Amino acid sequence: MSQPNSLKVLLLPFPGFDTLDLYAPIEVLGKGAAIGGLEITFEIATVAQPTLSAEKVPVYRTLSISQAMMQLDQYEIVVQPGAGVSEVERYLETPELLGLDPSSVREHLQLLLAFSQMTTPSPRGLAGLAGVFSNMVVTTHYAGLEKLGEYCRMAGQGTVIEPDIGNGDYEGYSNAQQHSWRWVTVNRPGFGVNVISSGGISCGLDASLYLLSELEMMNDGQREKVGVAKAHRCARIMEYAWRWA
Repeated sequence: MSQPNSLKVLLLPFPGFDTLDLYAPIEVLGKGAAIGGLEITFEIATVAQPTLSAEKVPVYRTLSISQAMMQLDQYEIVVQPGAGVSEVERYLETPELLGLDPSSVREHLQLLLAFSQMTTPSPRGLAGLAGVFSNMVVTTHYAGLEKLGEYCRMAGQGTVIEPDIGNGDYEGYSNAQQHSWRWVTVNRPGFGVNVISSGGISCGLDASLYLLSELEMMNDGQREKVGVAKAHRCARIMEYAWRWA
């Protein structure tokens, strides 16, 4: 783990990731850390180099997935950006069509699961298939709720997907759009890790502001949270209206 009042964040974009899903946490945590009196550093690990977002923005990694796995205990936060359903399916189910080694994708999933099972205190479709969401209530973009449920059933048990889309018909998805969850946070049972899943795209800003409010720092020898007030201050600096879950 990092030194007191310093945090290391690992981000794991994959081909076709949503651009805002990657940069929302960076924007919020970067600005919020300064407000809260924290020093924060970011590292990016990917399978492909460069990795293109769905909007064709190239991202260059600072280390490989294998290297990140070897030093996983250095990170307080791991962020898994999401993507559209078809992009997630291609990455997880047919990576060879993207020119990727399937074993590298499996290692990506293993990293997510390993971090979620760390016993010292310290995100959508990929995390679901990794088994991270077993026995949890989680959410994602309304268009990906059914697919997230499928992946969670393949990899674990006891996962509750919210909002409920019923049989996946028009009425179910219409209900999901009207009652979407901005984010859900759960203490992983038996471990020291909190898992936050967010709804689609802009929800990552809301979830990141919540995460910021929960970060802890040392002040005059006492551990305290950054807090909601400073998270709201960060949102005001960003000129963003923080939407609570």
